[in-house]
Amino acid sequence: MLGKIGAVAGAVAVVLCWPLAVGQIGERIYQDTVGEYNSPYVSVTTERYDRGYLTSHAVSKIALKSSWKEIFAEQDWPTEWHIAHEIHHGVFGVTSNSTLVVDDKVASQVEAWWGSDAVPLTLTTHTALTRKTDLDLTLNPFVYNDQDGNAFQSEPLTFTGTVSADGNGTFSYALKDALLQTVADESMQVSGVTGGGDGRWDGRFWIGNQQLQISKLAFANHQTQESVDLDTIKVASLNSLSEAQAATEESPAVSAQLTNSNQLSIASLTSLDGKQYQRFNVDLLLSDLDYDAVTRLSALGDQLDGELSPAQVQDMALALDLLVAKGLTVNLKDISVAAPEGPIKGNVRLTVQPGLARASQNLAQITSKLDGDMYFEFPSELLTWTEGLEPQTDRLVKSGVLTIKEDRAFIALKLVGDKVILGNGDQLPLAMFMMLLLS
Repeated sequence: MLGKIGAVAGAVAVVLCWPLAVGQIGERIYQDTVGEYNSPYVSVTTERYDRGYLTSHAVSKIALKSSWKEIFAEQDWPTEWHIAHEIHHGVFGVTSNSTLVVDDKVASQVEAWWGSDAVPLTLTTHTALTRKTDLDLTLNPFVYNDQDGNAFQSEPLTFTGTVSADGNGTFSYALKDALLQTVADESMQVSGVTGGGDGRWDGRFWIGNQQLQISKLAFANHQTQESVDLDTIKVASLNSLSEAQAATEESPAVSAQLTNSNQLSIASLTSLDGKQYQRFNVDLLLSDLDYDAVTRLSALGDQLDGELSPAQVQDMALALDLLVAKGLTVNLKDISVAAPEGPIKGNVRLTVQPGLARASQNLAQITSKLDGDMYFEFPSELLTWTEGLEPQTDRLVKSGVLTIKEDRAFIALKLVGDKVILGNGDQLPLAMFMMLLLS
């Protein structure tokens, strides 16, 4: 009997103490994930964390940075916002309900955008003791009118995501409709926005895939009755990273490399003059990019503000030298559209072979490491669109760069070092080829 009483008492003690343990674990998880975050555009810091028995309360500060901060500052909008978190300690994890703190610094702006007594946003997160976190964010409908007469209104924006303990995550978002109207009686409407991704943020790049789809995007000038309409826009991007490998007796060291793939498609586009363009596609691949070089260039890009300083110029040259020395490929695998005049399609590949040191000191030497190919096919009617282009067209035809067959025009060539090999087999120095294009 005493043993049973002791077991029950022990179980009761564990149950009573468990919320305290979960609360302590939850605070550590919060500090490591939500509590501290930094990117080129925004930083999140913890202003206060009050841990309780069953419930804790915290306040985070979101501070805008870089271009976002400048945009908000120019409009005289707050650049710092506070989020209040009510955190509940469950048996298997921590649940947090978060809302925007409407203090004196942001109250007038919140009322202008959402109205009085409105709830601008809600955020719910659930973090398991394994640190896997699920989140749901809703930015409620808002309307913005500026002093010049421009207006913007939006339906709710929803965002859901999951982040694992190792930083990998998935997310999705949706926006039904948004409308911008200007004082000049122009408008932009976007409808049916959906998207998401799967991967991880490594502090500089999203390693993984992302996709975006827009059902309709319309620009209109209501005074002139002119408009541009785009239907079913799809964007997909994939960043993959190969790990660096140390040198061995059998093979040299290999640096980490980034590969970036991007696809854009538009089902139909109606231009200002009423012409219809169908099935517009772009497929661009950037491969074999040295990760250290790209990371340095990205960081330098965030620091640029106006004219470059001598130190920034030197840092950028060194990063470009590293990028070229390791080699890279730019591959426009497809660019095509069904135009009213006929189909247009083409592809371009340009590869810089590795092994070229200090390229910024002599850009001409890059040609020794170049190879690539180019192909374009389009209606010959397009050659008559630009006035005065006929003499240049004749030169390109006579040189073999441009071929015209019936109503179609073709450009096909290969690049090998400083020589251009035309479709008919003739060769031209790269410098002469550039002169033909630019003359």
